Amino acid sequence: MGYINPLLRLDAVQQLLELPAEQRGAIAALLRELRVDADRQAENAWKKRKGPMAAYWRAVATYARHTAHALHRGVPHLRVIEGGKRPDLAKTPSATPTRQKSQPRAQA
Repeated sequence: MGYINPLLRLDAVQQLLELPAEQRGAIAALLRELRVDADRQAENAWKKRKGPMAAYWRAVATYARHTAHALHRGVPHLRVIEGGKRPDLAKTPSATPTRQKSQPRAQA
């Protein structure tokens, strides 16, 4: 992902990141299954023209994917640091955009 996952700012996710790698892997696998199921529910709801339910299930799928990805990577630069404080995400090197905006073309 080319952006900072907003779920990483939540204290509960920080606690998940402190779990041993084996436990994080098991939770990530379950979240990936949840994503597949939620995507299927979203598609079914969309076909039935149930827009609000499709949006709900799509959001569930997105949160599951983001959380699974965070658990898989471990994201060490966002973990709680000594003293119980997290670093300011805006100041971390990974917070800089990975893509540069295109420059306007010079007019001829």
